[in-house]
Amino acid sequence: MYVTIVAKEYEKHPKYNGVELKVPATRETVQDAMERARVQWPGKYRMITFRDWPAFLRERLARMGADVREVSFLAGRIGQMDQEDLFRYEGLLSCVEAERGGQCSIKDLINASYSLEYFEFLPGIVRDTDLGENAVDGGLMQILDGLPDEVTALLNLSKVGACIRESEKGVFTKEGYCFRLREGWQEVYNGQKLPEKETEEEAVLSVRIGNREHPEEEGKWLTLPCDREGIDSVRRSLQAESAGQYRILEVRSIVPAFERHISPDEDIEVLNELAEKVDEMGTGELLKYKAVLEFDDWTGAERALWLTDRLECYSLDPKQVCYGDYGVECLEGCCVDCSDPAFRDFPFEEYGRRQYEKIGMKLTAYGSVFVNQMPELFQAGQDSRDQKMGGGPCQTM
Repeated sequence: MYVTIVAKEYEKHPKYNGVELKVPATRETVQDAMERARVQWPGKYRMITFRDWPAFLRERLARMGADVREVSFLAGRIGQMDQEDLFRYEGLLSCVEAERGGQCSIKDLINASYSLEYFEFLPGIVRDTDLGENAVDGGLMQILDGLPDEVTALLNLSKVGACIRESEKGVFTKEGYCFRLREGWQEVYNGQKLPEKETEEEAVLSVRIGNREHPEEEGKWLTLPCDREGIDSVRRSLQAESAGQYRILEVRSIVPAFERHISPDEDIEVLNELAEKVDEMGTGELLKYKAVLEFDDWTGAERALWLTDRLECYSLDPKQVCYGDYGVECLEGCCVDCSDPAFRDFPFEEYGRRQYEKIGMKLTAYGSVFVNQMPELFQAGQDSRDQKMGGGPCQTM
């Protein structure tokens, strides 16, 4: 399931489309999506699309101003339901809304996912006639006990069903009939703090390592940064005594670029040092680092590590969303009135792109980045990491 996040500050911008986030997601992944969506302040955003959600939830979510973390949490709950649970859940929500005479809130949607056992769902019963027939055939109405079959056959099943529905305060959905079995409700979420179990933090960097000589094995996960014993323990469990005997099979990180660009042959020692550096970064510094990684188009953990100590050489403007805005900014800086009709068809986007290239600036997913101080040349493999199995070649700015 996915949600599209848009910053209210830019939602009417013709070149701005927001960011689509796959949910459920960790807090760090949600934060990254908010940064890419240019959400500057908490609450200054909204969700405009809910792709691949059940229709009955998509309609409800579109009407409410929920927090993206709440929606992500709800997605995790929905993902644990089978089709029968989903039918019951839809009916439950309709029952609750009928009882309360109003729409459910995101808090209600979350708590309802824990309260399925309080309601019964009868699939295929979608109208009063169906409900009446089910009651008569199943002998569910005590008032009918003892009546001859010829009398029962003359009953108006629609009215029987309506009587049952009204007495049970049940509701019909497209898939069946739902009613409350017993009183009660699981108030798991108080509207303030989501259960910790569902909001665990993502590791700075985790790698799944496998033995090259045993590709059929799943390998072992190593969470970085960690101490020497942690690394050696995983190596021993894989029976890989040297760096050349293992390879990285999978990467997970709070820095999305690591998952895309860390190669199978990277040196674990280098990755561990890289994870230590990233772990020490504050929120603003981490945002800048992710933008610089995209600006640099790096290859290899050595380069990514080198960049952690040179962030002061770069500047980030997270408010830039397109080249056209910068084109307008440049012209207005020269006292040009861009609102003049003469500029109605002016290619601001192309002009802004050229200005970006002219000064060496680049538009990343996190904003515009440019070099304000040329860092020294980068030379890989000059120290104890010469023995590493992978990484990028020598590069310069």
